[in-house]
Amino acid sequence: MSQSNIPDHRLRPLLDRLRKACLIEPAPLEELKREIYQYGQRRCDAEASLDNLKYYTGFAFEVNGALDLPSLALTGLLSMPADAFASLFEDELPATVVDLLRVALARPDVLEWATQMGIWLQWKRAEAIYRAEVTDFKNSDAFHGRTWRGRSVSPRQFYLIGEIKRILGVELPVTRNRGEAFDFIDRHGGNPRFLNEPAFPGEWRN
Repeated sequence: MSQSNIPDHRLRPLLDRLRKACLIEPAPLEELKREIYQYGQRRCDAEASLDNLKYYTGFAFEVNGALDLPSLALTGLLSMPADAFASLFEDELPATVVDLLRVALARPDVLEWATQMGIWLQWKRAEAIYRAEVTDFKNSDAFHGRTWRGRSVSPRQFYLIGEIKRILGVELPVTRNRGEAFDFIDRHGGNPRFLNEPAFPGEWRN
């Protein structure tokens, strides 16, 4: 690959936007030095947490001016097979990958499919996390210690019990403590948000 100091002309709008974003008052020199000396000593520097990874990925979209893309639809679109995605573009390709995403989502049929796929993927991910958290709690020393059961019902438990009554039509229980509330919620399948899986949109058909 040849080396050149002149960037691809298609990147010039992005570079111009970044230059404008950098026209802010620079940080004091001592603050920059402190950041340099501390780098690598913080936990987040040594081992990126999941939140950090999400932030870093989001930064890539921010830098490239893609924060306006609908997140649910983008989630679904990124799961589309490569050959199906390529079939969306019959004419000359847009300038950047972000433009590809934006042009694809401008099609109503793609937007509808991608949004439904994003909803389904988000639900599957959240449901897996929820079930794992419940399982971990049931296997924990805290759960078997049982001191938590006598505490007052938590606001979150009150909310879940109300949702279970509303969705399933069951009678409200007499819950005197946190343990009884947990047992009621657990008997009825846990968080009612995860009782009914959203519709899977199927494979994309162009």
